[in-house]
Amino acid sequence: MKIIKKGLIYRAVSGPFRYQAWPSVCMDENGILYTVWSGQRSSHVCPFGKNLMSVSSNGGESWSAPSIVNDTWLDDRDTGITYLGNGKMILSYFNHPAKVYRTIWRNWIVNDADERFRPMVDGYLKAYEQYSPEEDLAGSFIRRSTDYGKTWEDAVKMPVSTPHGAVKTKSGRLLYLGREFPGLASRYGSSFPEDVDTVKKEDQGRIFLYESFDDGKTWTMISKLPLESTADHNTLHEPHIVELENGELIAAIRAHDDPELDRFGIYLMSSKDGGNNWSDAWSYGRIGSPPHLLLRKDGSVLMTYGRRSEPFGIRAAVSLDGCKTFGEEFVLSDAPNGDLGYPATVELSDGSLLTVYYQQYENDDRTSICFTKWEI
Repeated sequence: MKIIKKGLIYRAVSGPFRYQAWPSVCMDENGILYTVWSGQRSSHVCPFGKNLMSVSSNGGESWSAPSIVNDTWLDDRDTGITYLGNGKMILSYFNHPAKVYRTIWRNWIVNDADERFRPMVDGYLKAYEQYSPEEDLAGSFIRRSTDYGKTWEDAVKMPVSTPHGAVKTKSGRLLYLGREFPGLASRYGSSFPEDVDTVKKEDQGRIFLYESFDDGKTWTMISKLPLESTADHNTLHEPHIVELENGELIAAIRAHDDPELDRFGIYLMSSKDGGNNWSDAWSYGRIGSPPHLLLRKDGSVLMTYGRRSEPFGIRAAVSLDGCKTFGEEFVLSDAPNGDLGYPATVELSDGSLLTVYYQQYENDDRTSICFTKWEI
């Protein structure tokens, strides 16, 4: 493989809100690139994140200043984007309820902020004690645009969440593979008894596949992935999906504690009937997650992921047999620590690849949105 160029999409160098993370990327029929992420944050967990977007019209060589696509009262995290054609696209994101920030994470948020700005951050958090039900817009959401991201429709709530959002198949069907949301009862226990009342116990923290035939206006659940014997459901999340040339679906799932690796890992599954039934899961066998899958023009599948164990960085590998096996691991970027990842990749018209991700830039103490342009 050959690195063509590495660079920054967005980096904030001053002020309390310098943390940027969890990007996604898509490309329209004119070759215009759209990168979205959760930005202008104080830290990895905080209630201040916004969904930002930058655009490139020259294959990622340069990027526009970011525009704010979405800014709710709460934290807007894990921004995904999917291009549908003819100027239509879908933005996805999620946010926790205010209770998370004013109770469980409050001290961590204040202490992790830049020391100069801690009183200000603490003051913001006090406002969350007065939030109204209308302002507590917790959940997983999508927003649609029909004009290349210039304007966006109102948010529609989704029952599942995943970092890179929906995937469009060759037939035009949209697939959304995600974890049941909010899943806070399974993650935080008795602090969120309301989850138990709204989600069946056997569905808490499970991964579901939804489909849409009308560009994301309406969605129908197809299946619940059979992961009972694979690992604890609480450790399986942030999946992605791809359709192979023969119509087979491949799901790749983040395993927070892969027992074979004792680190972040990836499980894969296959469906040969459109997502109704799934094979048993198999392990990717290398440290890294969460995964992003891309079907290349030559029929191979590229998987990109972050490695949060030493040596830290962004990694990729190619499969020529429908993700049963993968070739050598490519190093797209090295990083100073494990606060990184969530890469997503597009294939450009000349066959080169552009991968976006987040990590610390040089000696910064907050993360930025970066890219690597490369070829195999």
